[in-house]
Amino acid sequence: MATEIESLLEYALNVGASELIVTEGAPSAVRLSGKVCSIPDAPTVGVGGLREILTSMDGESGTVMGSWCGSKWRVRYYRAALGNAAVFRPVLGECPEFSSIGAPESINSLLGLNSGLVVFAGPACSGKTTTATSYISALCQSKILRVSFLNFKKEIPVKCGPSLVLDDDSGDVEQKVVQALRSGTDLIWLGDFDGQALIPVLHAAEAGALVVLNVTAGNSVGVIDALVGAVSNENRDLVRNMLASVLKAVVVQRLLPGTQGGSTAAWEILLGSQNVAAKIRNGEHFTLPSILAASAADGMMLMDDCIIQLMNAGYVSPEDASRYVANPARLG
Repeated sequence: MATEIESLLEYALNVGASELIVTEGAPSAVRLSGKVCSIPDAPTVGVGGLREILTSMDGESGTVMGSWCGSKWRVRYYRAALGNAAVFRPVLGECPEFSSIGAPESINSLLGLNSGLVVFAGPACSGKTTTATSYISALCQSKILRVSFLNFKKEIPVKCGPSLVLDDDSGDVEQKVVQALRSGTDLIWLGDFDGQALIPVLHAAEAGALVVLNVTAGNSVGVIDALVGAVSNENRDLVRNMLASVLKAVVVQRLLPGTQGGSTAAWEILLGSQNVAAKIRNGEHFTLPSILAASAADGMMLMDDCIIQLMNAGYVSPEDASRYVANPARLG
């Protein structure tokens, strides 16, 4: 059964899929340009097949890293109706240069930040981890920083340049953040935000560290919702105030099917400003899209505006654009 899964992984690599989805006892599928597609004549993986290839599946769900077919994979497994299921995602062997990821020019201004909070966001398989790691690498290579890497998965190697990486594997996230601040850390890279220790993380940004993390969300409003919703009701006013004071940027990306094949990235960029801070502090972050739409001159960008630009330039079809914009009426 391990051989069957390896043949599916080989297929996923050959067609350029961003995910291989395997469910024991059911047909497997791949995700291509954001769409889930069946695999022609795919073998059905029997019960126990995933455990055989992963060897370690602790609990009902979890994440493991592995190497098959000459590539590194991140695997998220979970319990499905028929049996175990897993999503295999190929991981880059080397971090791309920040200047090569095709992000809007205004994102380059984030390289000048020395403190605060920067959030990279997007749906699953949107490339947010690649973009965030490229940003971290660019910072480490352009300055001499004291850096703490608290992202436990460490999917893509960071190019550290002359910066000093402070490794500390003891304690939970809150303890690691406290220790990082005591060590004079300039940059804290948390990786995927899991809802824990948000207030200590925001304290670190207030104290003068630059904190970078990932959030799974489709837009800037969803990012703020995820962060505020991660704490208890009695702490939400505190978190809103802290976010308002430390948030420097939210960079959201999505991958859309391209008209020439492959995927095309669409972006939303929210930059910290007095207006943005006031909306977050007052719990009115649901109005942020209107600020984004009116602040293009300041380097901000609304996801719908970016998708429409891509459609008008011929990179995305009108049909696909209509599936991804929040307001299809704007397409005309």
